[in-house]
Amino acid sequence: MLQFQCECGNKTAFFATSDYDEQGREVLDIEDEDCVSYVIGEESVEFKCKFCGHRYVLPKFISYSE
Repeated sequence: MLQFQCECGNKTAFFATSDYDEQGREVLDIEDEDCVSYVIGEESVEFKCKFCGHRYVLPKFISYSE
């Protein structure tokens, strides 16, 4: 489970669905769509709090050590 918590106190989580994509990665779903929205771009994922409008950016970073 991944947790999202905004500075305003709004929080929700992303949980595993037990579904997998073609590359074997487990699919996540959002617990409460009324709390946060997100946009997946080429270089980042942007999260926006639906309560206060604050935005967060998670930049693209790939480093797999298997």
